[in-house]
Amino acid sequence: MFFMHYHKRAKSIRLLIMPSICGLKFNKEVEMECKDDGRKFFRDREHEPLSFKFKLIHESFVAILNRHLKEDDMTFSQLILISYLWENRDKKVTQKDISDALHIKHPTTIGLLKRLEEKEMLSVVVDPDNRKYRNIALTEKGNRFIENDRMRRRYTDEYMVEGMSEEEIKLLRSLLDRVYDNMKSMEKTEES
Repeated sequence: MFFMHYHKRAKSIRLLIMPSICGLKFNKEVEMECKDDGRKFFRDREHEPLSFKFKLIHESFVAILNRHLKEDDMTFSQLILISYLWENRDKKVTQKDISDALHIKHPTTIGLLKRLEEKEMLSVVVDPDNRKYRNIALTEKGNRFIENDRMRRRYTDEYMVEGMSEEEIKLLRSLLDRVYDNMKSMEKTEES
């Protein structure tokens, strides 16, 4: 069993594993600090649950991504929409295509498009072949944003695997894919 222990006198939090479950010693602790109040706590890297490791990685990505998006006055939803447009830049893309691809409702799509059009990231044009459709395309500013974002992602990916060999990176990719597949399978099993 895994839990956090807050020691009042030492003002620290320790992440521990119940010895009665595994009989192991805690020899791989890493000190961390809470951003909110400055308290310190320790991670037991060797025994902490994998889900906790994924949570920490996710939070790091979110913090980095949010910092970059804030600098560009963008939201995550706007980034996803612009990325979709960039990936489909050689095709006609309609509002319905975006709603379907991003699994969002039509009013949400309209709101996102309006804000991105105001930021001059994309243009919305009535389809000359079928006037009831509106085609969406990236502007030059939108393309520049995507290029900058792709460079940032490459840098983040390189930084994330710094010190790993090509073989380790390949193994990491394979293991992460397997974890993802297992989680999707578990999702389906619990739904039925």
